[in-house]
Amino acid sequence: MKEAFLTLGRGVGQVMFQNNALSGVLMLAGILLNSWQMALLAIAGNVVSTLTACLSGYSREDIRNGLYGFNGTLVGIAIGVFMPVSVASFSLLVAGACLSAWIARLFSLQRRVPGFTAPFILSVWILLAACRGMMPSLLLPSGNAVTAQSLSFLPVSFKHLPAHRNKANLVCPLLL
Repeated sequence: MKEAFLTLGRGVGQVMFQNNALSGVLMLAGILLNSWQMALLAIAGNVVSTLTACLSGYSREDIRNGLYGFNGTLVGIAIGVFMPVSVASFSLLVAGACLSAWIARLFSLQRRVPGFTAPFILSVWILLAACRGMMPSLLLPSGNAVTAQSLSFLPVSFKHLPAHRNKANLVCPLLL
């Protein structure tokens, strides 16, 4: 059980290239402070992609190092960004997290192009294309982007962090 939690923590940590469960827990705490739903979706994506890798017989060392979990973590977060939480979106999370593990495996079988977050990106593109074609009502409407001028009250050090890290809470970037 302890090893499973360490593996999941490393999977979240690998989002920022940290093979460390404590880093993953701190990142998850930052996500949680922003949105408890996003945190749950991140965990769900991580669990699904890690279990997919285990059931597919992939390298135990790669699984323990979180190399399959981090793309699933990102897929889970993307589901929360593009879709309302529902049974349908959760089903797509499961499909996308599984797909990200399989695509990550394909990248690991060759040495020319590193996979990094490509499995997450490809999985989400496939899910969004499928939704746009078959279930467009499942997608959230596009919102207006936050402009740099609206963030002028932030200290200079926070302006240069990606928007997903400083959007709702100034504590989040400190944890990340």
